[in-house]
Amino acid sequence: MTPATPRHPRRVRAAARRPDVVRPGRRDQGMVTVFTALAALALLLMIGLVVDGAGRMRAVGRADRVAAEAARAAVEAADTRGTTVTLDRGAAAAAAQSYLRSAGLSGTVTVTGPRTVRVTVTVPGEYQILGVIGAGGYQVEGTAESTLTVGVDTGTAR
Repeated sequence: MTPATPRHPRRVRAAARRPDVVRPGRRDQGMVTVFTALAALALLLMIGLVVDGAGRMRAVGRADRVAAEAARAAVEAADTRGTTVTLDRGAAAAAAQSYLRSAGLSGTVTVTGPRTVRVTVTVPGEYQILGVIGAGGYQVEGTAESTLTVGVDTGTAR
């Protein structure tokens, strides 16, 4: 036997034909590229959910804050001309609508009782990242109710 001849030529040839054994210079046929593309797409989707979800939560908070402030503005329109203090319905609705206009939003104002006002506000929004894949926009609502109180509430008597 010569030194250049392998001892087991059949085993060497069988190993060379196996597809899972990568020989030097052989290409991997793009399998890593497909995995990387899918992983990047999944990562982009997760980032979009976090960023756009946070934006939607901020819009909900804004809707609640604006509704509460509009309701507060409405109950400041008290009618003190009578024997009891009540809301001037027209002035209360106008004050709340004025606040909503100054905030750049739309909503409904309902005087639900002689001293109570309910304001519902709609806040529109656009998805920043998920909008790229066609998610569009959203609208969230915030509702607040405010009641006119007269006098000082000191809590429980001591």
